[in-house]
Amino acid sequence: MPTTCIICHMQISDSYEECPNGHAVHISCLREWLTHSFNCPLCNTKYDEKIIKRFQEYIREKEKEKEEELKNQLEKENVNKIYQIGETMVFLKGLDLVDEFVKQKEFKKALEVLDEFKDYKNKKYEIMFFRGKINYLRGRYDMAINHLFKLVKQNFEYPEAFLYLGRAYQALGLEDKAKWAFERAG
Repeated sequence: MPTTCIICHMQISDSYEECPNGHAVHISCLREWLTHSFNCPLCNTKYDEKIIKRFQEYIREKEKEKEEELKNQLEKENVNKIYQIGETMVFLKGLDLVDEFVKQKEFKKALEVLDEFKDYKNKKYEIMFFRGKINYLRGRYDMAINHLFKLVKQNFEYPEAFLYLGRAYQALGLEDKAKWAFERAG
């Protein structure tokens, strides 16, 4: 009688099965193993059809469980995608409102609308940009620089942010910094 199971490496003291080459496994270990492969984990030889057939019902149950788990995962992913699409639509509608307030020079209201989106972590760059742009337009160059510089430090690929950053530096008479920003605006 073999001493240890080739799957769990624990002592075999009761019933077991063997592959055609004599590698022993606990029945419970084999049952789980067959849900992944019909071949011996040690020598890769296929188990006897009689052994596989004994566990066929269990294998089918496990396959159904995997299919159900995959289905649930896909449904969850779809719900998340729908949520993200809805969130994006709300955000874009909010940006339309921000643009409208900016055109009317109602900068405070535009910033209040942006405040409503502070929890939209995936839109943080757009929010930083609009905060910087709005502060530039209302003559708060220090605040514009604060928001825009944070943005370009985190996301260097934002040319319009460099443009407004350069303009804000220029408005404060910081020509060397303005030149630096304009060079990166493209």
